[in-house]
Amino acid sequence: MDNSDAVAGGIEKYYAIERKNLIHLLKLSVKNLIDYALSLNSSIEEEVSTLYQLFVILEQVLQHGLKEKIGIFNANLEYYNVIQGLAKDTEWIKEILESVDNMSNLKTLSGKGRGMLRVSIMQKKTHTLFNEIIMRTDKTRMFYHSHALLLSEESSLIPGLLTGLNVIDCNLYLKERDLDSLPQVVQLTNYLKEGNYLDTPSPPPSPQLSDARSYQHILEQKSYVEEINEKLRADNVCLEKKCKMLKEDADAVKHEADDLKSQLQEVRSEKQCLSAQLESLEESHKKRLQVEKADMAVERETYEASRQGLNDLYLLAKEQLATANAKIAELQRDVEVERNIRRDLESANELLEKELQDKDDTITALRKQCSDVKKLNLDMLNQVQNSGKKVAEKEAAVRQLENKTEMTSSQIADLIKTTKELSIQNEDLKKELDGYKCKYHNIESKHEKIQTEYEVEKELKTKLQQQSSQDRTELTTLRAEVMHVNELKSSLKQLHRENDDLRRSCREQEMALIELGDHLSKSKVKAEEMKYNTELMKESKWTNDREIENCQLCNKNFSVARRKHHCRHCGGIFCHQCSDNTMPLPSSSRPLRVCDRCHDILLERSIKS
Repeated sequence: MDNSDAVAGGIEKYYAIERKNLIHLLKLSVKNLIDYALSLNSSIEEEVSTLYQLFVILEQVLQHGLKEKIGIFNANLEYYNVIQGLAKDTEWIKEILESVDNMSNLKTLSGKGRGMLRVSIMQKKTHTLFNEIIMRTDKTRMFYHSHALLLSEESSLIPGLLTGLNVIDCNLYLKERDLDSLPQVVQLTNYLKEGNYLDTPSPPPSPQLSDARSYQHILEQKSYVEEINEKLRADNVCLEKKCKMLKEDADAVKHEADDLKSQLQEVRSEKQCLSAQLESLEESHKKRLQVEKADMAVERETYEASRQGLNDLYLLAKEQLATANAKIAELQRDVEVERNIRRDLESANELLEKELQDKDDTITALRKQCSDVKKLNLDMLNQVQNSGKKVAEKEAAVRQLENKTEMTSSQIADLIKTTKELSIQNEDLKKELDGYKCKYHNIESKHEKIQTEYEVEKELKTKLQQQSSQDRTELTTLRAEVMHVNELKSSLKQLHRENDDLRRSCREQEMALIELGDHLSKSKVKAEEMKYNTELMKESKWTNDREIENCQLCNKNFSVARRKHHCRHCGGIFCHQCSDNTMPLPSSSRPLRVCDRCHDILLERSIKS
């Protein structure tokens, strides 16, 4: 936990130094550009080096702490994406982006971002743009890491620094310029002041200095040397702590390497098990596929044969149905004809019955007439004897009438027989119709059974298709597992490489630790440190307050309002304006006052380091 906290603290300090350096560079670039514009006394028509360096530093500010991408499958981020996210709510940013998008020479996002910065400085909206980015943290937080400059407290200085650019009038031509491939290099030589304070001849020592002043001067130099010694001791302690941390890191790396070896062995065993399982699964799957293919072929043949037989049965049933329907239609026609005949026979029977009744009436009338005739015969026996011929004729007529009645009765009996036969035939036809109806119902039931069997076969086919799809999914999963195993192989190779790199780094660190221990154990380090300290003391002479009356940079006279201040690096005396800077020095653990010249030199050294 202590090592991780120390590492986290070191990273935070590193990011804080980065942010401070960017703020200082932005200050210097804005100052240089304003000085250049005031000396020019006109609008800037071309992109000079000071203006170009300001754009480079602004890009560094916008790119500080920017995430590489949001999500795994998205493209790489640029600071132009951040401003596009803000343009949805602000109209003037949207107008600037539209004017930049209309430029055909800008093809990449970085080129469009540079064009947007140049358009904003021409419209004098650079400070409002950065103020919008800093204030809208709810939208910009997703694009930047937590250590980014635009999410820190120091970002509140940026809009204030950029408001000074409203004094400058710029009129740049961007349409035919290639902004996509501009080099983004910060030239620190532009911010270093000319001359060297060591080259200036030191004033001759005054012979009127008293012993007390020289003693005080020696005491001040002694305190300065003691501060340097304390700083060196603190550095020595820090180096010892770093050595301990490096040893602990080396032990942790060894433990991690052992863990990785054990993990490698486990992964190899798992790989062997997986490969054996894969082979068994592939063999079983191949066997299952072969069996299922054979079953499918047999089922397909049986299905095709049964389907062909069912089709034949269906066609036969259809033909039988058609013939049965034709027969039923013919029988219905015959029944209708018989019904008509029956109706005619019934009407004929009625007519015959009427005729029979008429004949009965006539017979009764004749019988009456016969009785009358008999009476007349009895009465007229004499006349009958005389008229025998007439009576014989009448008897012949009666016989003829009786024959006629017998004929009619026989015809009536024949008609009754025919009606009975017709009724019997009608009943037979009805029975045949019922038989045909039963056959039709049987055919329909067979058809329904065939349809149900067809649906069952369809369900079997769908189930087989689902099983085949499941087999395919299993195949895909197996292939994915194979790919995963291959990825594990590649990750194992990468882990081997990382392990080798860690071993190399551990060896290098051990060698460095051994060398550091050797150097620290030897007394040569102290001698070199003493030489270095004496050289620093020779180079940086602690000047006396009473010898200097003017500032060594701006050459202004010291007074009660303008007090004297010593630079803790070079030992010179300067005013408050020329020494209003603090930098960490080897003589102390906290930042000390330095002059502008030493501040620039130390800043350049820290940036190079």
